[in-house]
Amino acid sequence: MQDEQQTDSQDEQQTEEEKQSIEDGKSIRFVILGTPYSIRPTEELTAEDIDILVTYVKQRIESFTQKGYDHTRIPILVAFDIANELRELQKYYELPINRAIDKLKFVLEPE
Repeated sequence: MQDEQQTDSQDEQQTEEEKQSIEDGKSIRFVILGTPYSIRPTEELTAEDIDILVTYVKQRIESFTQKGYDHTRIPILVAFDIANELRELQKYYELPINRAIDKLKFVLEPE
């Protein structure tokens, strides 16, 4: 229990550091399950993007933590959950796009 309180305190402290890092353009530092991480923003992955992703991942981790899963298993469970979400989104968006491409090919093919 004390470890969880310490981790929560570290997470709160890191949140303030994250906000400061975003403003300074430095690496974004954060803590997940008691482990510190650092990501430097790029043109493709801005500081704001990183902040959104960190918040998203922390929320997913928290949902598994609340369900009582072991902290050593949570990262893999979150990874599979996010991978499944991506797969579902790909199915949802790729099918209509592929149908539209097939229709365009049919229309544009010379007879």
